[in-house]
Order: sequence, then structure tokens, then C-alpha cells
Amino acid sequence: MRIISFLILLFIVQLGYTQKPQSQENAEQKALLKYQQENPFAPALAMPAPAMHEELFGARLVRSATLLATSSKDRRWPVKVLIYGQSITGSRSFTENIRDYLTEKFPYADLTVENRSIGGFGGEQLLRTAIHDVYAACPDLIIFHVYGGEKHGELEQLFSNIRKYTTADIILMNHHLNGNQKDFSQGSYQYLRYIVARYNLEQVDISTEWKRYMEDNHLKPSDLLRDNVHPNPGGNWLMAQLIGRHIRYNPLFPSSWLNMVQTSFAKQAYDINGLKPLVFTGEPWKLVDGVPVGVSEKSSLKLTFYGNRVDLIAGQIPESEKLGTARILIDGRPLAKNHSLYTITRPGPGPKTWFPIVRRVSHNRRLVPETWTLTVDKVNADSTKWYFSVTGSETGFDGAGNTDQSFVSKSGRVVIDQADYMFASIKKTFKVAAPVGFQATWSVVPLFQRVYTAPATPDKTKVYKTTLVQGLKNGPHTLELIPNCDGQVPVEAFEVHRPPIE
Repeated sequence: MRIISFLILLFIVQLGYTQKPQSQENAEQKALLKYQQENPFAPALAMPAPAMHEELFGARLVRSATLLATSSKDRRWPVKVLIYGQSITGSRSFTENIRDYLTEKFPYADLTVENRSIGGFGGEQLLRTAIHDVYAACPDLIIFHVYGGEKHGELEQLFSNIRKYTTADIILMNHHLNGNQKDFSQGSYQYLRYIVARYNLEQVDISTEWKRYMEDNHLKPSDLLRDNVHPNPGGNWLMAQLIGRHIRYNPLFPSSWLNMVQTSFAKQAYDINGLKPLVFTGEPWKLVDGVPVGVSEKSSLKLTFYGNRVDLIAGQIPESEKLGTARILIDGRPLAKNHSLYTITRPGPGPKTWFPIVRRVSHNRRLVPETWTLTVDKVNADSTKWYFSVTGSETGFDGAGNTDQSFVSKSGRVVIDQADYMFASIKKTFKVAAPVGFQATWSVVPLFQRVYTAPATPDKTKVYKTTLVQGLKNGPHTLELIPNCDGQVPVEAFEVHRPPIE
């Protein structure tokens, strides 16, 4: 825990905060710019030497690495990478290094890289925020690093949840040496090895390789750090190289990809022999350039599947054809009638910080799409107790509470555990008390498409995917796609995601 506190204090000392809300990446960027001004002459860094047993790298990244490596100029797969953790991974510099590495190595992949790290949040904290940041993000690959969460099981619970709600490949980094260390903690090192083995993660051994790199290149800790803990631009570059070489096409090892993500091609519906997951409920759809195309509401495409998420890969037909829309039924009902298929975004930050004002917002009654606002109505004399109210853009005023007790709104659409208030932590860490009138917001958003709109496909090399629904109970379901008679709905395939833990 001391290293987490030290990380936070370093940010406070080194960053000047404006009145505007901070983001983690912007805060770290400011610290790096200050470091570069004070240290303009950075040493040129050599590429790291090959690691032992590199032939094993990528064995647990088969799906995401295959999508990246098999993207070609004729077929570009979309691949979403999510970076999560705290300030070690929270730098814009680190995000750009990862993006640059993957773009250079896999130039044809349709790549998206997003960083949702929260500086100063250890594993026990990220377990609370991950419900807003990770599970509904639909990443193909997660790059993760954090301190803490080991002693009481929060880190293990976090990875269990990721495996329960997603089919993402996961890279787990262990810890680099800080300026005070001559060697890494064996206790933490072995615990992360246990997590890697149990939850089928790809481990990047930063602990060993960082130390080896310094020895090989006769470097001091300060050559790779901007302070006693955080990587400088060279350190971020080195981490990206050590991570990137694990992201490789490696078909030498068995993979559970087939069990977790199954593809059903629309043309299967034409097969009149045997059992199949796809059928037409009426006359078969017409074929346009070999692509099944729905036009009439009298004939839908019905998929029987087992999982919690369905993506649709759009069929590509001539641009002269008018595209249309389709209704979506799950288990015979419109998706909007499934009141569990909504998620809550991360609550907004407190004043002059990137810390969310509340770590987690949950609910005990059905949600509706809307934006919520928490307003500070009163603060006691010594700023140790905050009184607030919550208002939904659809629900309206929904009750008031205070930070001395858990809160349940009148409608039940806002539930906040007392331990998740960050007011006092923000005051202690950043020396800023949220004042009367301060507001933070979050949104309730659907985990489904109300209507599927066939996308234009101007780039014929790209694979156009739409997530029709996610967040279902991981089990047997049916999905029905019913054209609205307003144009053509071309479908190449459906991808069904079935997380490994139910």
C-alpha cells in the first residue's frame, strides 16, 4: 500500500492542477512534459535483447493476435485494445507507444486503442470501477497493470469478472523496478504467476526484463524513470516493446477461441439438411452478389445461440442498392423490454482531479436511458461530510443523501455504497474539497441496438461489425432479425460470444 500512496503523492507534488476536470492521460502528459523540459537530453535506447522462450509468446492471445496478424489489404479485421490500470499505464505517451507498435507491426488491422486507467487506484479500487470501464467495453485485448488488490482477493475477483462478462484476451504486466529497488518483490511476482495460470492470461515479465535491460545497457533507474516510480518517455517505449513482442500469431498452442467466439454465416440458413443455428422464418432471403439480403418483414433470419453477446458482420453489396433497417427480437421480445440490458458509465471526476466522485453506482430497480447528475447541496464546517441530491434527466429529482451512509434513491435507480464515496479521499489526496454546487454526472446507456441499421460499406477491405446485444445472461437464446421493408439488410455472419465463466 505504501507504493500506491507514494504514486499519488508524486502526482500531487509534480502536477499543477487547473480548475477544469483532469483526465488521467492529460495529467500524466503534463508530468512528462515537465520532466522533458528539465531533462532535454534523453539517452538513445537500444532494442531489448531477445527473451528466453520467445517461441511461447502469444500462446494465450490466439484470438486477438490472429485478428491482427491475418488482417490483410483485402480483409481488415476490427480489433479493439483497452488499456487499464493506474498511472503506470495511464500515460498518453504509453498509449501512443502501444498504438504505434501495433500499427507498424500489423498495418492492415482496423485498430482502436483506448486507455481508461485511473492513476492512484490500486487493485482494490479498480475492482469497483471496472463495472463501468471494462465489462461493457467489448475489447478484443486488454493490457493491464496495477499495484495492490492481492492481499484480500480483489485482483483475483477482477479477473474472474472479466472472464465472466467478456471474451477478451488479457495481458497482465508485473512490476518494473522503481528507483529504490535492487530486485523485485518475490511475493507479488509469484502471486501474479498464480493469477496468470488460473485465468489463462498472457504474462509480460516486466520485472525480469526491465532489470535485464538495465544491466545489458548499463543504465541507471533514473534513465528509465521520470521520478522514483513512473516511467519517462524511454521507459514507456521500453514497456511497449516488451508488451508488443508478446502480441504475435502463434498457432502452436491449443486455444479456447472456438468455444468462446463462434461464427454463423448467413448462408447456412439456406441449407435444408440437418440441424443448424440459422433459419429463415419465411421464404429464403434473396442473394445479391452472393450475400443474403433481407427485404420483407414476412421473412426474418433467426439465430439460436448460447452466449451473452451477438455481433453482426454486415454483408457488402453494390453501393447503388438502398440499405434499410431491421427490428431485433431476443427470445421473442424486443430488446427494450429486457430491463437488465443497460449499463452505467463511470461517474464524473471530482474537482481538480481525475478520481471519480463515486467509484461505483449500482441500482435495485429497472433502469431507463438517461443522464444522472449528483449535486453537492451542503458541506459541513470542516469539510468531512457532504450532503448531495441526485436528479435523472428522465426520472427527475430522486432523493438526497450524505456521505455518512449508503444511499438508495427514491426510484431505486441510484444505489451508492458508503465505501464508494470519494469526497474525503479527493480532499485528502488533492487538498480540494468539493464545494456546494459542484456537480458530477453519469449516464445509463443501452447494451443493445434498438433497431439495426445496415451500414454503408465504402471501404470494401474493412469488416464492418455491429454489436446487436451484449450483457445477456450467459446461456441459450434466440435472436431474430426482422427487416422493416425500408431497404435491403445484407448479412454476412453473426459472431456469438460465450465467456468462459458462467
